[in-house]
Amino acid sequence: MKKESGGLVYKPEKVKMGQKEFLIWEQDPEKGRICRKIPYDSIVLAYPEVYDEETGQIVTPEIQDITKEMDGSLIIWDQNHTMFRIDLSGQTERAGRVFIQLARHIPFAFLGSTPWMQIENDQDFREMLRMTTLYKEINR
Repeated sequence: MKKESGGLVYKPEKVKMGQKEFLIWEQDPEKGRICRKIPYDSIVLAYPEVYDEETGQIVTPEIQDITKEMDGSLIIWDQNHTMFRIDLSGQTERAGRVFIQLARHIPFAFLGSTPWMQIENDQDFREMLRMTTLYKEINR
């Protein structure tokens, strides 16, 4: 794990869907191989960031445009307003495939591009958090 100004960055060896959390295995220089966990019910927003060959830019695709072949990073924002960047570029597990698997476990989160909301903005984040919390309460 590496800390950046925008959040936490992982370059995992392996990722897996657990029963209640997203599991991220990586090498820690001091502790060796460790497993980090992001509980599904803490996720507010998830999306892949991928390289667009036409524009040469890193883009966040809308939900209907995400395919399992997309390579890049998986971005996860949690209830604490922490951003996790899981860099899957160049690995066998592609960001698109992992995103699709993760989406099955987080039905109450926002998925894909949300151009109408900017999660970095505190007010928008609070509104997204309120909406996900309300949706969970309605569907329990």
